[in-house]
Amino acid sequence: MTYEEQYLLTTLKCFIYTQSPTPFKGDMEELIRITNKHFLMGILGYMMTNYPNDISAEQKAGFRKNSLKYIGYFANAEEKMKVLISQMNEAGIDHLLFKGFVVKDYYPVPELRTFGDIDFLIRKEDRKKSDELMIANGFQRKDDWEPVYSYKKEIEYYEIHTDVMEIDVSPKADYVSYFAKTWKRAVNKNEHTYVLPPEDHLIYLLTHLAKHINGSGAGIRMYLDIAAFLKHFEGQLDIQYLKQELETISLYNFTTFVFAVVQKYFEVNVPFVKNDISEETFEKYMEYTLEGGVFGKVERDSGLITLKQEGRDTRVASRKGERSRLRIVIGRLFPPAATIESRYTYLQGRHWLIPIAWVHRLFITRDKIGEHAKEARSIMNVDQAEVDRLKEIYEILDL
Repeated sequence: MTYEEQYLLTTLKCFIYTQSPTPFKGDMEELIRITNKHFLMGILGYMMTNYPNDISAEQKAGFRKNSLKYIGYFANAEEKMKVLISQMNEAGIDHLLFKGFVVKDYYPVPELRTFGDIDFLIRKEDRKKSDELMIANGFQRKDDWEPVYSYKKEIEYYEIHTDVMEIDVSPKADYVSYFAKTWKRAVNKNEHTYVLPPEDHLIYLLTHLAKHINGSGAGIRMYLDIAAFLKHFEGQLDIQYLKQELETISLYNFTTFVFAVVQKYFEVNVPFVKNDISEETFEKYMEYTLEGGVFGKVERDSGLITLKQEGRDTRVASRKGERSRLRIVIGRLFPPAATIESRYTYLQGRHWLIPIAWVHRLFITRDKIGEHAKEARSIMNVDQAEVDRLKEIYEILDL
């Protein structure tokens, strides 16, 4: 890692513990570039402003302005969410809060936990009532993928779920069925507002992290969430239950590595950990994590991401490898029914309707045809060395 990358990680650790970081001695533009890539400028600005540092008055003023901008924006977003929660309660709509809107309260300054949208879960039978409430309050429907519905109004952007996990993270377990029982473990917080017990929320956060890694990638903010969570609930978690459930969904080995990462870089106490990890492995993995940004897409080939998701033989040198890549492109355009039936629920038990689903899918994604063409070219041309590197990362994670 570069000095600037290491400094960012150390500063995030200091933020978690409300400690003063050491004075910065590197390339400030590079530090800002890396931090922006991970949507963490609010925290960096806060730390540069509120603790001693060898930076100019002009730089400090800039950091203060940036930090206050983040705090103001996300404080406003929180207040608006509280209004929506009140409206949900008045309408008698059960809603379960999870992810960023809950995790932010484990940060020393909650308003510095950034998010692009706010997610919450409703019961499937409340879908129509929830939609009517959102439209009546001036929200515009953005996406309608059946398990996930998004709405936007000015700075407000919500993803309302009827399932918290709409796809399987890997072939190792039935994640959709496992998380379908989420409401059974929900704890009533107030009126129609629910939350998850800490153990179940942590299991979800780890699965969500694995899902993003299996998709385009996951940046350092998701690991910071895990660190803040573990610090907040230190000594309070049912460790045996955690281990048992993580084994059930084949994520125990993955979790031991994630815990090792947050222990090493954020120095939090973890419930259990993988101890035989070399410095070289840590270095490779953190380099991979930092380079991709919040969701792993920055400066990373989209074709590489697709090949990783498909998990097929992609050797460039052979005709077999070229045919394999072509099959992946065709599969992306015309996916099998089992792959998309969670989003197009009319396919469930009626896979013979797949041609209709392909037309339906083409129609609702017609504005992304250019992106699909670009992805197809990228799949065929991606560098094999990067494919091999990614394979090594996945072996480390046991995904």
